Amino acid sequence: MVVVGGGPCGLAASLRLANNGLRVALIEKGSYHQPRVGEHLPASAMGVLQELGISAICSDATSHLHCAGVVSWWGNEHTPHELDYFYHPFGHGLNLTRPQFDRQFADHVRRQGTLILEHAKIQQLSWTGAAWRIDIVTEEVRCCMETQFVLDASGKSASIARTQASHIIAWDAQIALIRNYHSCAGPINDRTTHIVIEPCEIGWWYFAPLADGQGVCMFITDPDLIDLRKHSIENSWRVVLGKTRAVAPILQSFATMSKPVVCSARSQRLDHFFGDRWLAIGDAAMAFDPLSSQGITKGLRHGWMAGQVVIRYLSGETAAIAHFSQDLEAIFSEYIATRAGYYATEQRWADSLFWRRRHTSTGKR
Repeated sequence: MVVVGGGPCGLAASLRLANNGLRVALIEKGSYHQPRVGEHLPASAMGVLQELGISAICSDATSHLHCAGVVSWWGNEHTPHELDYFYHPFGHGLNLTRPQFDRQFADHVRRQGTLILEHAKIQQLSWTGAAWRIDIVTEEVRCCMETQFVLDASGKSASIARTQASHIIAWDAQIALIRNYHSCAGPINDRTTHIVIEPCEIGWWYFAPLADGQGVCMFITDPDLIDLRKHSIENSWRVVLGKTRAVAPILQSFATMSKPVVCSARSQRLDHFFGDRWLAIGDAAMAFDPLSSQGITKGLRHGWMAGQVVIRYLSGETAAIAHFSQDLEAIFSEYIATRAGYYATEQRWADSLFWRRRHTSTGKR
C-alpha cells in the first residue's frame, strides 16, 4: 500500500492501514524539518487525537500550547465574540508547533511499521494491469514499488489525482501572508492563549500564540488587492497591520519576526475524488478557507477514515470508495454553505471588493 504525502492526513491514513496489518510505504517530497503551515486544533479535535492514539505526542506543554479559545472581532468592532474552550468536554484546543508535531507523528507511524521515504520524488506512476508501478528517487536511493492501491494525500497540488485526469476546481484566488514571531517581550495577559481574528477592509487577520513565547500571524486577502512585489511586501504588511485595533497591539509584545511568506489560501476541490484503485484525501481532495480552522483536523479525520475505507475495498467491498466519495461531496457542500453564511455576517465593508466577492460568490472560478 502506498500513501503519497506525509502531512497529518497521509500519516493518519498510514497509521490506520499499518494498524490493520498492511505493509505501507509513505512518500514525502520534503522532510520533517522544513517549515509547515497550520497550527490550530480546536477543542473538538482532541477526540480525534485520542482515536488515533497520538494524544501523548501533544501532551508536552513546552512544545504545543493549550489554546483557551477564539476571540473574534467579526461583524463587530466594539465587542468581540468569544468562544471559550473551557466549556468543551476536553477543556482546551491546541496550537501546535510545526513541523515538530509532524515529526513526532511520523516517528510514531514508523514505530507501527510504516516505511517513510523523505525527500522522495515520484518519477513515474503507471498501471501494469495487475498493480500500480511507482518509480521513486530519494536523496539516497532509487527504487520501484508495486501496490494495489494509491492514496493521494499530497496536499493542494493533488499530484496523483491530476495524473489520473482529475481537475482542480478553485472557488476563489485567496492568499495568505504568514509571518512567525519570536521572543515574547511584553507582559503575559489573558489573551496569550487565545486565537485572535480581526477583519479589515481588504481581508482579515489571524494571530495564534505558540509555545515558548512564540506566535504566528496571518493576513488573508486576494492577490490583486495588495502589492506583493518583493520590494513592497514589507510595507504592504505594515500599512494594513497598522489599521487593525486588536492584532497590532498584540504584535508589539514580540521582539523579532520572519519575513512574510505568501501561500495559497483558496477554497478548492477536485472534480472527482477517486478512480480505479486510487483515492484523494485531505487537501488533495478539498481545501478549506483558513477561517474554518479545520485544515489539520480535516486531514486527520480524512486520513483515518480513508484508511478504513481502503481496507474494506481491498477486502472485497468494492462500493466502499464510491460511498466515501459521496461523503466527501456532502462535506464540501456543507462547508461552502457554512463559509458563505459566515462571510455574510461581516457587512462593515460591503463596498470593498474583497467582501463583495464573498457576499456575491455562488461557486467556482
